[in-house]
Amino acid sequence: MFTGLSAFPLTPLDDDRFDEWAYAGLITRLAEAGVDSIGALGSTGSYAYLDREERRRAARTAVQHADGTPVVVGIGALRTSHVQTLAQDAQQAGASAVLLAPVSYQPLTTRVPRNSEDLETSAR
Repeated sequence: MFTGLSAFPLTPLDDDRFDEWAYAGLITRLAEAGVDSIGALGSTGSYAYLDREERRRAARTAVQHADGTPVVVGIGALRTSHVQTLAQDAQQAGASAVLLAPVSYQPLTTRVPRNSEDLETSAR
């Protein structure tokens, strides 16, 4: 269980690509400031526009530069298979936990039961 202050920095881009150097600096500053956990690729920033390799690099960068501070990696995606792959990538990066936030903040529809099944599948 996470307690205390969890910081969710933006995911910086440079010329439409993930800016690893800038992100490493953000993560390092948060860890040095003493936050209790760091949320990477959460529901803020540009995560939804990153390809899988960029998201994998962002997860690794966050864990490496967090200096032991727990990192929660967002795995939100439009397809269940992508969520599952991103969860595996987050685990390989050393994430302490994952966050499955909806990519879209549109109102739910009658498809909710299918989404619940998708969530259960993703958790396996």
